[in-house]
Amino acid sequence: MNVIQTWDHEVIAKLNRNVHNLHAKLYPKYFKEYNYNAMKETFKNLVKNNSFVFLVIKDHEVPIGYAWIEIKNYPESAFKN
Repeated sequence: MNVIQTWDHEVIAKLNRNVHNLHAKLYPKYFKEYNYNAMKETFKNLVKNNSFVFLVIKDHEVPIGYAWIEIKNYPESAFKN
């Protein structure tokens, strides 16, 4: 298995289907039904955002999962530098 960073919004949109369907089933008040074209367009913009990193895990070159990491910068405060 390999883990690589990706900007392939189409792969991420496809991999997102299972977890999105679960969210929509459990919380239909908050989540729309999965729509590949809508997801593809949304992820197309998200992968360009420098605050997000997308990692894909591949098994024998077949994408089987992904991680979406959000980078947040917090201002200095009484708690931290």
